[in-house]
Amino acid sequence: MSDKKSLAEEYGIKVGSQLDHEDPIMLIEDQQDLRLIVAHHLNKLGFSTVKQFANGHEALHFMKDNPDLTFPVTICDKEMPILGGYDFLTEIKENPAYSRGSFTIAMGNPDKEDIMLATENGVDEILVKPFTFKDLVPKVRNAYKKFHNPNNPEQVYELAKAELRSGNLDKSEHIFSRLAQSAKTAARPVVGLARIASEKKDFEKALQYLEEAEKRNKYYVLAYVERGRIFAKQNKIEEAIDQFTQAIQLSPLNPLRYEEAAELLFKMQRYQEAATLLTMALDKSLSFPSLHNYLSQAFYSLKDYKKAIRHIKSALSVEPENITFLNQLGICYKESDQFDEAQKTYNAVIKLDPNNKAALYNKSVMLSAKGQHEEAIKLIKRCIEKHPDFEAAKRKLQEIEARAQDKAAS
Repeated sequence: MSDKKSLAEEYGIKVGSQLDHEDPIMLIEDQQDLRLIVAHHLNKLGFSTVKQFANGHEALHFMKDNPDLTFPVTICDKEMPILGGYDFLTEIKENPAYSRGSFTIAMGNPDKEDIMLATENGVDEILVKPFTFKDLVPKVRNAYKKFHNPNNPEQVYELAKAELRSGNLDKSEHIFSRLAQSAKTAARPVVGLARIASEKKDFEKALQYLEEAEKRNKYYVLAYVERGRIFAKQNKIEEAIDQFTQAIQLSPLNPLRYEEAAELLFKMQRYQEAATLLTMALDKSLSFPSLHNYLSQAFYSLKDYKKAIRHIKSALSVEPENITFLNQLGICYKESDQFDEAQKTYNAVIKLDPNNKAALYNKSVMLSAKGQHEEAIKLIKRCIEKHPDFEAAKRKLQEIEARAQDKAAS
């Protein structure tokens, strides 16, 4: 890195001058009362957009679903039941899909070790709980100023990530290479190089980079995650599972590790392995919204309907009107011959969504299986009327009508 120029000058990075009241703020706090009070106070001070989240996991899912929306300012609690402050910051720092801004972490009575840990994790400012509102904005402004320091290497990492997101792989590779040279013990830039090599489908080179990253820091979780992704792309299933398992063992309370592993294993139809990995979360008393949904899908695919029903009910205890979960529950009841329970479940779906395609179809199939052909025909005709392109329903109508005729003839 040049001693004569700032990092911003050397890389052509435009550094923000000062916090604008129009800049959206991300506020992550699990205590709802405190979160609402802080948001209200920021609004009164002129900050028009304050997006609130109960935990880092919820915030990341929002960012994933809204990739064009960026947050120049984040205020985040350190301790939260689902993805705390440091894990959240790691994800937005490391994952090329996310863009980060200044980061203020809230914690109670930090000692010298806490302050050092915050600095090591890339925190820009600490907000000590309980805080007064006259402390809030100065801390946030100071965090913004620190993040936008022309010599802050995080600005360079953000540039490298942005180039990778935009598909400018050679430029991103050049920046990550320089970062790796300037920080010779850091695994982070080397994993960045591995991602680029993987994007170029040079998997051998990517794995070499990850080996180097592991030498630099054997506890760097994302090196194992990235290696698992590469093995999955190469259809090396056992190797991929091993890497995701190691990542989970290193970071057993991070729900993102379980979610990504489950998604990949589902795509490969490795349901037993998915169930085994997800059960590790339960063993750690970790619970997150999608966990029981994933487990129910895995056990349903394995035809273990008893376990599937149990996990769907757990998911529904959090989201009792989730139509997807209810439809899954109805199918599990139907497949395990619990027709009365299935019918109650489909009725609940239809009450919430009278034209629900899956519920209308599955209830008609179940009624036909019980010999109630007339009711089944009436229901499936309603399904076809509302969903005229549903070819499976049309075929099923013909089948049920034929059964009804055979029954009448006998």
